Amino acid sequence: MTLKTEIETLPAGDRVLRRGKGVLKVLVTLLAVFAFAAWIALGVALYAGSGRELRLTAALAAAVSTEVLFWSVAALLGVSVLEARKAIWRRITGFLAR
Repeated sequence: MTLKTEIETLPAGDRVLRRGKGVLKVLVTLLAVFAFAAWIALGVALYAGSGRELRLTAALAAAVSTEVLFWSVAALLGVSVLEARKAIWRRITGFLAR
């Protein structure tokens, strides 16, 4: 009897998905670094008292990069994260509606 590795026993479609998750992890890491740098840039722009256009651009970059990071992490972890987020918001809004 021979032992097979996990990757050999998976159907072809699952192997592609597993291999793609490694790329997605690298992408999420790069997006996290970019989002962190965008928030640092926003803090520096606010602290330095720069012009309105630069502050607006820095705030927009921080917001968009954080949103992209959130959805990338959700894609990496799966749909259960989104369902949990919906449940949390239902509890919060239900609590405030009372």
